[in-house]
Amino acid sequence: MLTLLIATGTMLLLMALAAAAVLASPTLRGSLQQVLPETWLARLNAWRFGYSVDPGIRVAMPDGVRLAATLYLPKDRAAPLPTVMLRLPYHRSRYGEALGSGSFFARHGYAVLAVDLRGTGDSEGRFIPYRHATSDGAALLDWIVAQPWSNGRVGSHGCSALAETQFSLARAQHPAHRAIVASGGGGGLGLLDGRASYGGYFEGGVFNLASGFGWFLQHGNADPAAAPAAKIDIPGALRGLPVNTLVQGVRPGANAYDEYLRRPLTDPWWQQLDYFGHGDTFDKPALVINSWGDQTVGDTLVLAEWVRRHAAPAVAREQHVVIAPGNHCEHSESGLSGRFGDLQVRNAEQPYSEWSLKWFDRWLRDRGPGLAELPAYRFYQINEHRWLDATQWPPAEAALQRWQLAGGGALLPPQTSASSPAAPFDEFRYDPMQPVPSLGGPVCCTGNPADRAGPVDQRPIESRQDVLIYTSQALGQPLRIAGPLRARLRVSSSAPDTDIVARLTHVWPDGRSTNIQEGALRLRWREGVASPQLMKPGEVVSAGVDMRAIAYTVPAGHRLRLQLTSSSFPRLERNLNTGGPEHAETQAVVALNRVHHEPAQPSVLELMVLPPSR
Repeated sequence: MLTLLIATGTMLLLMALAAAAVLASPTLRGSLQQVLPETWLARLNAWRFGYSVDPGIRVAMPDGVRLAATLYLPKDRAAPLPTVMLRLPYHRSRYGEALGSGSFFARHGYAVLAVDLRGTGDSEGRFIPYRHATSDGAALLDWIVAQPWSNGRVGSHGCSALAETQFSLARAQHPAHRAIVASGGGGGLGLLDGRASYGGYFEGGVFNLASGFGWFLQHGNADPAAAPAAKIDIPGALRGLPVNTLVQGVRPGANAYDEYLRRPLTDPWWQQLDYFGHGDTFDKPALVINSWGDQTVGDTLVLAEWVRRHAAPAVAREQHVVIAPGNHCEHSESGLSGRFGDLQVRNAEQPYSEWSLKWFDRWLRDRGPGLAELPAYRFYQINEHRWLDATQWPPAEAALQRWQLAGGGALLPPQTSASSPAAPFDEFRYDPMQPVPSLGGPVCCTGNPADRAGPVDQRPIESRQDVLIYTSQALGQPLRIAGPLRARLRVSSSAPDTDIVARLTHVWPDGRSTNIQEGALRLRWREGVASPQLMKPGEVVSAGVDMRAIAYTVPAGHRLRLQLTSSSFPRLERNLNTGGPEHAETQAVVALNRVHHEPAQPSVLELMVLPPSR
């Protein structure tokens, strides 16, 4: 028996030494991460770096609901600690970002509290994102500052839902909440500046079907004890109608998906969900990160400019926005891989973890200058392979250009006169049962590994009869786009309601046509989400399609192209063209849609363009 104990002890010691060697080597550590569960790595990191992990924390909210949390505490501490708080709906003990951030900040001397949102993970209650996010966040801050290990200062951190809930927390204006590091969190906007994003699930009033269905199917159940979603044929499920029953059809039970598709976008019900909107105040120093392929990048920039214009000057000065190449929450990955969709992106790396530490050291510890070296805006200029800085968005030196749509599929640069065409419009038939398929673009979280995001060759759809194409001549000099994109169109339809999808592409000399950025508008919302108006058949109306924002250079000798159509499926929910209740219809009609481009009343593409000399 003694021999066995000695042998066992020796083996455990050797395993510990081997683990230490592996963790000390980035190469071996990367290999280990491929084969060991995240929870095992978290325990090894806790042992290696000297901090404790307590997953048994339960914090009572004012209404008695208890939220489950994991507390990371450095063991060697001589003074009260600042705290980094993470809140998530993905289970704090299984989600890689929560485990990684807990380890990272704990080994740099921070207490870390990772919390399951109400109704998710091990927390009690009913989950509807993000109901109670503001009040629950404030109660968590009260709990933190009452702990003997706390110095009374808390920073919030994380990407996607972990960022959106930071903006909900900012609404509370809690004095202990001292700093924000929010990535990919533009979906934290509610009804602000004419937008109704609500988690990034709506653009121009159109429901982002693939991401909405995929996310709510996996994470939207109201009951945290509900059985996990079964594997299903996602493309087949998305073709079902009505749209508002799709999740129930494959995962029965109360689900926030049903709630989101039940009410108009301006219904007072949305105000219960604690999205950041009109009437809210932003008073927190913030490092805001996003990527050009994120479906919420436009929302992020709108919120940032709103803060710059409306917050107190001391707060506005302490906001830094960084926009990288890449898809949703892939700002680091694009720098490591050098790829963004089909594009190469060089020099895309940035020290995001180092920035987070500097930011929290400044605001939670009074150490160092924080991010004084960062400007208000730092953004990656695609195809120039470099970062540019600005004091505002769009950059002050960017000038508005209006490119005119003309007959024969021409896209004319500014100061070019369009001749009067024989037919002052182009038309196409839009059949909702035969929609234009989605190819790349701003999509995430669909649950379908076959879905691609980002810049992808669009030629497979450009030959379709239901896609209008407007192409420029070869550019005489580089076109340096930096700012929001918008298509201002004159349109008509045989239907009382239909959608317009506008996509800007880069046409390469070899014929490839890769998407730059895109957006959509449901025409009943053309006067804003507060003023729905159906169309009269044949009536010509003005429609402004928000195509998000981008910093992208089209080289000399290449061409610019605008695609116009009425669907991008399954990224976007199909408009069935009847003018009936959204999301609840089952019958479709074919629409004849026209884009009018008379020289006296042109349809135009609006770009913000940097001068060649920058």
